[in-house]
Amino acid sequence: QLERGFTRLSADHRTVLVLHHQLGLTAGEIGESLGIPAGTVKSRIHYATDALRAALEADSRDGARLMKERTA
Repeated sequence: QLERGFTRLSADHRTVLVLHHQLGLTAGEIGESLGIPAGTVKSRIHYATDALRAALEADSRDGARLMKERTA
């Protein structure tokens, strides 16, 4: 599910999430690396996290719906 949700994100959002959560870089370090302001990095992390959460919740609801349909 996580992989499927991750692929739904834009390339910009995937990039900042990987740099921040997997490599442990700060917003300042990411911004310097990508040539964008730290505030933009923070914004992208925020919106990427929200989008990933929404994608995972949608998959969860779809899965629950399918299970109900199968048992009905």
